[in-house]
Amino acid sequence: MWLMTTAALAAPPNYRPTRSTEHCQMFLGPAMDNGVVPMHAECTWPGVTLEKADALFSGWATHDEIFSSIVSSDIERTEGDVAYVRQVHRAKGISDREALLKMQKTRVDGGGLRFGWTLEPSEPKDGGHVMVAFDTGYWEFRDGPDGLVVVDHLEYDPGGSVPGFLVRWFQTSGLETVLSELETWMTTH
Repeated sequence: MWLMTTAALAAPPNYRPTRSTEHCQMFLGPAMDNGVVPMHAECTWPGVTLEKADALFSGWATHDEIFSSIVSSDIERTEGDVAYVRQVHRAKGISDREALLKMQKTRVDGGGLRFGWTLEPSEPKDGGHVMVAFDTGYWEFRDGPDGLVVVDHLEYDPGGSVPGFLVRWFQTSGLETVLSELETWMTTH
């Protein structure tokens, strides 16, 4: 069974491993045409279920309670099963970034759930933030034999001027922090 789980979690082609923790493996992909370097992580979290992930992640407006890099997460409107969520993102060394994200929960093969998003064109709500240039990705969850199987995929360009060392930090240590915060939240709430 472990071999099947490992094969199902194989990183996309041409992605290179960058960091691993007790429960996660992180990867960076090749640069896209727009210069964005995709981040991808695969984890197995013992003691967490798909039901718990669904209950927690379905609250689009509560993501700022889970992740320290999200200052606010406010639903502006819904259209059917799609939520338009305005988020403000914070990282050390740069000004806050703002994004209007089109978010949707879908079912995936094998009984899992995917919480995906894409960036919607928008102007800053209050005028004081730099708008995110590119933001698309997903969290995918499914029950596995050793716990909750988690896949995080992110393609992100914060927009504006950002020093290269901060981009590289977010692609390694920053991604690890995001994963750790979510795992901690899911195991303690």
